[in-house]
Amino acid sequence: MKGTIYEINHNRSMVAVRTEEGDFSIFELISGDIVEVGDEVQWQNDTGLGSEILNNLTRRNRYEVYFQNHHVLEPQLRQQLLY
Repeated sequence: MKGTIYEINHNRSMVAVRTEEGDFSIFELISGDIVEVGDEVQWQNDTGLGSEILNNLTRRNRYEVYFQNHHVLEPQLRQQLLY
């Protein structure tokens, strides 16, 4: 699955990715890795939750993240990002 970083809650390390399908996947950064809005990212499983290796195609690096949800609609983003 590929997508673009859409929004980041820096206080909670929660990140929303707009997927190629037009919905959103939500993950938590596990370590201090840096992502920015607009980064293109890729991962293997579009339905699996938990630990996953995320490839940041923009920054050309990889790191472990923790997926919380997939196929989220935009009206639910603020709740999913724990604002």
